[in-house]
Amino acid sequence: MNNTARTGNVENMAERNQQILAMPNVRVFYQKKGRAKYISHLDITRCMQRALKRADIPVWYTQGFNPHMYLTFALPLALGYESECECMDFRLAEPMELEEVKRRLGENLPRDMAVTRVALQKEKPQQIRWADYELRFICNNPEEVSVLFDEFCTRPELVVMKRTKKGEKPVDLKPEFSVLGKEIEDGAVVYKMRFTAGQKNINPTLLTDLFLRESGQEALVQVLRKQIYLEDGTPFS
Repeated sequence: MNNTARTGNVENMAERNQQILAMPNVRVFYQKKGRAKYISHLDITRCMQRALKRADIPVWYTQGFNPHMYLTFALPLALGYESECECMDFRLAEPMELEEVKRRLGENLPRDMAVTRVALQKEKPQQIRWADYELRFICNNPEEVSVLFDEFCTRPELVVMKRTKKGEKPVDLKPEFSVLGKEIEDGAVVYKMRFTAGQKNINPTLLTDLFLRESGQEALVQVLRKQIYLEDGTPFS
């Protein structure tokens, strides 16, 4: 191969990459429930990479000395949480119908994970500000837990130690959540709550752990993320 042909191939590849980078990301919305809640975020990334390969979806790879599948996740879920609104972004290296992406990927995900929607990316993950959760306290006396948790949430301050990259620091949770509603069931009380999310992400377990520790109540708390929102309350899409 002469130098002119080799230069032409490099230029064509660079042009092709520029075209791909100019295309909008594909955004996959999926559920993570049941046993899948015990899959860590790192393993979810690996799981999605393998599923995309098995599904033969033409995902774009980053360039350079260490090419890897381009994947990003908007709001990584804490281990042990379930969710109805997870999302993942990637780029297609070749055109493909979004419904076909949904079908192929859905057929290759593990049990308890399911694709709910595939669309082109609109908002950026940095625009996320809120997340709605369902907190289920499974206990012997739901009525008592309900009364105590209601009183707990009305305190003027709810300070906890939150781990950061620079170590632990005190955080007042009071301005970071709101109670949207509750239901008392047989053997459980279920709260619907909204927490700060995104760049300042508040883990609901910070609140529930503080409550159980200070109240002396015994309960198993199950967390389900229902939806994530922008600053104006519009669902993230």
